[in-house]
Amino acid sequence: MGTAPQDLDYALLRRVAKGEEAALAELFRRHQGRLYTVAYRLLRDPQEAEDALQEVMLKVYQHAASFEPKATVAAWLSRITANHCLNRLRGRPSLESLDEEGAPLAQDPGPTPLQALEEADLSRRLEELLDALPENQRRALVLKQFGGLTYAEIGEVLGVSAQAVDGLIKRARQSLRKALADYL
Repeated sequence: MGTAPQDLDYALLRRVAKGEEAALAELFRRHQGRLYTVAYRLLRDPQEAEDALQEVMLKVYQHAASFEPKATVAAWLSRITANHCLNRLRGRPSLESLDEEGAPLAQDPGPTPLQALEEADLSRRLEELLDALPENQRRALVLKQFGGLTYAEIGEVLGVSAQAVDGLIKRARQSLRKALADYL
């Protein structure tokens, strides 16, 4: 019988707290995709997302000993990433819009060209709709869908109640559903 993923994460984090850089590299390898998605969706710039993850890695290394297992390591990493990215955004003079190179990750090579075109069109439309959402709704939805945080954790990151997060996410999903009605 194998070790549960969260048990491995806790073990890796304990090793990171003792200063083991290899454990930090393994921990980030395990969570890199999800953390990059959170950073990219919040910052809307691939290079800035990469830079943010490097800074998050350093923060995790410095603060691993302070981790208290109230949540999973994955949720803790997502929260650190989200907080770091939101702090970067607060430091910007203005938010840039998503540029054309910020397209979603490449699709599986399996679909036909027509299917790929339709999927790319839908992805592009979804990105546009996410960008058009009010900032607080977009952030809450990104943290839930791509960060895997609970409503309470999102509320902590955004400085609102879990009930307010519920409302933000419901309004965001409702807006997306309405705007995507022609596609679905």
